[in-house]
Amino acid sequence: MPEGFGLTKRARILKSADFAQVLNAKHGLVWRHQDPLFRILSMPSDHPRLGLAIAKRLMARAVDRNRVRRLIRESFRLHQHKLPSRDYVVFARQDLRQYPSKQIRHSLDELMQAIISHSTKSQQTSQ
Repeated sequence: MPEGFGLTKRARILKSADFAQVLNAKHGLVWRHQDPLFRILSMPSDHPRLGLAIAKRLMARAVDRNRVRRLIRESFRLHQHKLPSRDYVVFARQDLRQYPSKQIRHSLDELMQAIISHSTKSQQTSQ
């Protein structure tokens, strides 16, 4: 594995207070990106960090929720070196059991690219 492509504990949001901080952030600080499968909320931080919110009411079986979590973590791991320094909380918007992994990965990759693009545009306008 190339250096810097791991997903360390430092790159994850683990405390409920940190999740609440992103969810309750003021409107101007929060970026919202979504598609039919996922919603991503983010706010500024020291380095990119990932939090996951996969509701049990959407997917009752743990094996299904864990599959989606693995796919989200993998996408974040591959894109984290390009992502701006923000805390990201990813929500599943629907039951994803019927979707193949390839389609879920594609959806996540598109969202990550949208975040990177949004970051680039906002940096250009602030200069």
